[in-house]
Amino acid sequence: MNQITAHTLNRDFKSVLTDWGVNDKFAGYLADFSTLIIVLFVSIIVYYIAKFVINRILRRLVEKSASKWDDHLYGQKVFTRLAMLLPAIFLKVALAPSISKYPEAINVIELGLHLYITFIFILVLNSFLNAVYHIYGDLEVAASKPIKGYIQVAKIIIFIVGGITIISILIGKSPLTLFAGLGAMSAVLLLIFRDSILGFVAGVQLSSNKMLNIGDWITMPKYNCDGTVIDISLVTVKVRNFDNSVSYIPSYTFISDTFQNWRSMGDAGGRRMKRSMLIDIETIHFPDEKTGENLVAKKFLTTEDLGRFPETTNLGLFRQYVLAYLQGIPNLNKDASLMVRALQPTEFGVPLELYAFYVPTDWDEFEDFQARLFEHLFAILPEFGLKAYQRPSGGDRG
Repeated sequence: MNQITAHTLNRDFKSVLTDWGVNDKFAGYLADFSTLIIVLFVSIIVYYIAKFVINRILRRLVEKSASKWDDHLYGQKVFTRLAMLLPAIFLKVALAPSISKYPEAINVIELGLHLYITFIFILVLNSFLNAVYHIYGDLEVAASKPIKGYIQVAKIIIFIVGGITIISILIGKSPLTLFAGLGAMSAVLLLIFRDSILGFVAGVQLSSNKMLNIGDWITMPKYNCDGTVIDISLVTVKVRNFDNSVSYIPSYTFISDTFQNWRSMGDAGGRRMKRSMLIDIETIHFPDEKTGENLVAKKFLTTEDLGRFPETTNLGLFRQYVLAYLQGIPNLNKDASLMVRALQPTEFGVPLELYAFYVPTDWDEFEDFQARLFEHLFAILPEFGLKAYQRPSGGDRG
């Protein structure tokens, strides 16, 4: 609505009221008020037309689109909030010519419109950043390089700039004047945003050095944390522990304190098993012929195994059996290290250590495998004339 149209509408309506016998001054007020109502009504119609286009036409286009980025833009209400700017822009253009006789009212209304437009711009940018975060989350790189911290920093900047702009509009001064005054408040701002600043710096280091990704299994004994990373934000890292509790750890502690990341365990080809059993030294001896025949009869060893090392002890035979048994387990990674070795003897016996890598790396399945394996080994020890070391108890005195 341009100036000529507004004046023409106002003049014609005033003439009609005067012809009806209305006082000229009152007819002018009534014509101005009616013009204002019409302009407000048209602005509302403009908003609902834009909303109809977004909810009906644009939504169908988004649903038919094969790409996902437009779904996130629509889902985060970027278009809906942009539509909220249209009535304000229309009012800013059409309102001043309609009530040009009332400059004070125009100033008040324009002040409100400036505040409204600034506020909506903040909402639009906030929704856009949310959409960017979800669009990025659909990419494969999102797990190894999360951007949630950067998005939160951008939001903080937007809200600070928006807040300063709103204050400058209210007090009638340039935003640059207020920005210049922030230098004197830098110490206060650093204190207020200390965790955010430290978290941002930590996030950059964690991301650039690939120290922490979503889905990593980490342990931090200092915080009683042992579980999977499910979220990395500007201020905190969210970890779901194995008891299903959730730990919230400040981001900057990951560069100031130590933590253990088990990601390389999966990269190395499986979950490492490094576990030993103690063999009683007094039970180690050279096996007799009957013992060898018994082991062959029960298919624990073959005749070739007995002949390969004719002077080996029963512990050596047991090591051969355990190694062959491990090599026959399909879930052990044969391309990684796999060994059975006797360690330095101690006062508690000879430690026999099993070293292998188990796949898959699921913790529950791995622990069940270890338990079944060592139950089998302890049960079969007597067949080789061996005993596991066990400290004597009160019941052994008799």
